[in-house]
Amino acid sequence: MYQYSSTGKQISIHTLTQALKRLGDLLQKENKRLELTCCGGIISLMYFHSRAMTQDVDAIFPANPANKQLLIKLIKQVGEEMGLAADEKSLWFNDSVSFFGLETTSNVIIFQHPFLVLKAASWEELLAHKVHASRHDKDIQDAVRLLKEIKGKEKEQIYEAVKKYAPFTPHVPEPLLRKRFEGVWNIAFKK
Repeated sequence: MYQYSSTGKQISIHTLTQALKRLGDLLQKENKRLELTCCGGIISLMYFHSRAMTQDVDAIFPANPANKQLLIKLIKQVGEEMGLAADEKSLWFNDSVSFFGLETTSNVIIFQHPFLVLKAASWEELLAHKVHASRHDKDIQDAVRLLKEIKGKEKEQIYEAVKKYAPFTPHVPEPLLRKRFEGVWNIAFKK
């Protein structure tokens, strides 16, 4: 069930965990195992435990049309059973990030069920999306957390990855992207 916050409907970690387990159970009944790459609030909620709630799960759905249709059908079923968004335009678990795409998958497991595994995109790619967006304090806080997870790389190497993985829309001029990155860097490392 959704809880309400100042930003609208949100899903708690408890509810999201139950929903993902149910989705995994339904995939098991179909004898279909899926491994998906995710980004967004689920990372903050289930990996960093830095948020109490998220709006939805953002993931790249399977390229195979039959697997994608099955997944959408089961997501809707779980949504209806649990009172989560179940209409096609605002599913509680969606692939709206496919518009931008995710180019990487890390070995960081966000959620694991024998038939459903959610892995994070690389920290660098997730950082690029947060630095690019910089919509509000949550994005900045998330970017700082992600930056601190990147080990063994120099500042310029990390910035080059941010440039590489920054979404193409809306367009953010490189000087502004650099300024945002520098701001995150300074917060993260107190410079």
